[in-house]
Amino acid sequence: MTWLPVKPLMQFKCVNKIFKTRISNPDFVQMHLNKSSQNPHLALMWKHDFHSRTFEQFSVITFPISLLLQNMYTRLHFFRPNFDSPQWLGRDENTTLRCNPYYRLDENYHTWWVVGSCNGLLCLIDVQCSGYNDWPREYYWLYLWNPATRTKSRRTSLSFPSNFKFSFGYDISSKTYKVVAFRVDLDKERGNATSVVKVFNMADNSRRNIQCFPVLPLYWFKREKNNGVYLSGTINWMTLRDYFYSDYEIGNVSSITVEQYVIVSLDLSTESYTELLLPRGFDEVSCVQPTLVVLINCLCFCHDFKGSHLVLWKMTDFGVQESWIQLFKISYENFHSSEYLLKFETMELLPLYLSKNAETLIFANDENDTTFIYNCRDNRGEQIRITNKIWWLWAKDYVESLVPTR
Repeated sequence: MTWLPVKPLMQFKCVNKIFKTRISNPDFVQMHLNKSSQNPHLALMWKHDFHSRTFEQFSVITFPISLLLQNMYTRLHFFRPNFDSPQWLGRDENTTLRCNPYYRLDENYHTWWVVGSCNGLLCLIDVQCSGYNDWPREYYWLYLWNPATRTKSRRTSLSFPSNFKFSFGYDISSKTYKVVAFRVDLDKERGNATSVVKVFNMADNSRRNIQCFPVLPLYWFKREKNNGVYLSGTINWMTLRDYFYSDYEIGNVSSITVEQYVIVSLDLSTESYTELLLPRGFDEVSCVQPTLVVLINCLCFCHDFKGSHLVLWKMTDFGVQESWIQLFKISYENFHSSEYLLKFETMELLPLYLSKNAETLIFANDENDTTFIYNCRDNRGEQIRITNKIWWLWAKDYVESLVPTR
């Protein structure tokens, strides 16, 4: 039964107590999770009009990657403003296709952002600003949501000064989910910067400060691209040694050297940091900020090369610099069949998905928030034909699971 999708298993739980007990057993849930990677999904931020053309609303929707790869001409339609309402995809005016549900967490028109995903759970956050200009504060609401079982955890509310960024992961030793929040504070008079790092345990709602970053993350520029990526009990950030203000922000990279770059990895069990070195083949600084992603369960590093190629590296043995291998070196000319990319002198492509056979990639284009399927066999990029406004740079991959939210 562990090979079955979540939906029929949830139906089986309603048959009798024997099925319910077996499917709810933690060992069964773990075995099912181990096999669920064969059916990956994306959680997306979808912008749509709610009730009227003048009111903008964002919903978190789930989308099977298998459907994206079919690349049908698609438009999302919004029908009902209540909980658990279905997500529909219209291929034309006369045809609709039912897909996975999207979910709106309450009726107060909150905008929920996906902080991260782990074990089939999504961590969602809503931010509300408050306070005076001199002492601004932000109020945060956090949920764990399993889109496959349509269950959510209790809401966790937080309040502290503004401009915190969030990451989400799983503490393997204590078997608890944690949210890491951090901010970087600038002291322009002294010409330095410091960080504040907080860890929130979603199991008991405890929170505490931990040691600040040994090297500061690339924080100000392209903030959605450096929220930290989760892998095997760690959260990892791209950082830059010895800088006060992001040179990327003002387009000045001439003073940055390759040696300044390092990956900072936080172990969620020990709450201690490790510095990881980048591949030796990364030997030139580009005006495009390099990025960390997780693809096929490996830490990957991508960077621009001379404004003409995107280079993607994979760390086959986590934490070992010698294990970096170059997966792809993709020419931007392979995307020039798209009118959208021709408008820009440089391209910032963020990998969202890589198939297990390493033949198909999905990229988000940072310049205009469009998305492309790249076929590695014929070296060709094709734009994904979803006509709605999707915030692709906030997309998070996840797998369907039976993992409980509490």
